[in-house]
Amino acid sequence: MTVRRTAVAMAVAAATAALVTSCSAAHPRSTADEPRTGPVAESSSSVNRSNWPEATPTSGLAKGLSLPLEAYMETYQDTVALDDAERHLETQCLADYGLHVTFPPAGQTPPPSADDSNMPRRYGITDRAQAEKYGYGLPDAIQHQEGTRMPQLTKDQVEVLTGRTSIRRSPADPAPGQAPSTFQGKAIHKDGCAGWADDRLGTRDMDFSLVSQLDGESLTRSQRTPAVQNAIAAWSTCMKGKGYTVDTPYHAGDIVTHTDGSPSKEEIAVAVADIDCKQSTDLVKIWFAADSKIQEQQIKDHRSALDALRTRLGAARVTVTDVQKRDAQ
Repeated sequence: MTVRRTAVAMAVAAATAALVTSCSAAHPRSTADEPRTGPVAESSSSVNRSNWPEATPTSGLAKGLSLPLEAYMETYQDTVALDDAERHLETQCLADYGLHVTFPPAGQTPPPSADDSNMPRRYGITDRAQAEKYGYGLPDAIQHQEGTRMPQLTKDQVEVLTGRTSIRRSPADPAPGQAPSTFQGKAIHKDGCAGWADDRLGTRDMDFSLVSQLDGESLTRSQRTPAVQNAIAAWSTCMKGKGYTVDTPYHAGDIVTHTDGSPSKEEIAVAVADIDCKQSTDLVKIWFAADSKIQEQQIKDHRSALDALRTRLGAARVTVTDVQKRDAQ
């Protein structure tokens, strides 16, 4: 993650389809007789959390495993809390300009894993119960999500929210121009209400790319260690004994064709064999140990930058709590 632009990023498709002035969507600027803050974003407390990923796996061969670098990652729970707070502040900020928008609560489209480590599938599939039901696929509730419906924004709302004349949908689109410096006589914040919300939360330019980079490097390097190579070879021999020729766990899912939502008996058989062979060879434990050792050294080598990032994230969490308390009063 580089720059947080929650409402902006999620509203791209909806907003760019309606960058025209709509009298029903925009309201006159608040007067002295009207409250300065209009409706606010709904809280994710109303969202179904049953499909949210656990911070640490609670089942399967990866149960209880957490890598050293995960202490520096933004979890899905962090993402939802920060997104909710940003949308709340953006909504209040827009209302200050007489532009009333209600953003939906965050947390409606959870990912399969809680952070970039992807621990449940970092070394291939690890949960036998899921394999017996979905093969190499994901649970139905994760695969078939409706998505979050963002409100369509008017041209005025986009400009005040982003400080730009439009929202860029893809790198191929021309860069949006600078919005006017004021809206109905009121100065627009730097980067609009989204930038103002970032500044309030301390998340402007909060960048987790170093953590992601190191995490990817440790996985690649650990796979090349003798201990992991030997474990993978043992796993491959085990799979061959069950009738499947495959060199690494990352290629096991290619043995048979996968169809989302309706895995074949053959796919389930391969997936179960894959996990059983991981268990009998201790592949996950061996790989995790090598991965962890590399990450421990990475943390020593990048201690200053990683600690600074963790401090910023911790401060943002505190600010989110303060925002929630003020809203409850």
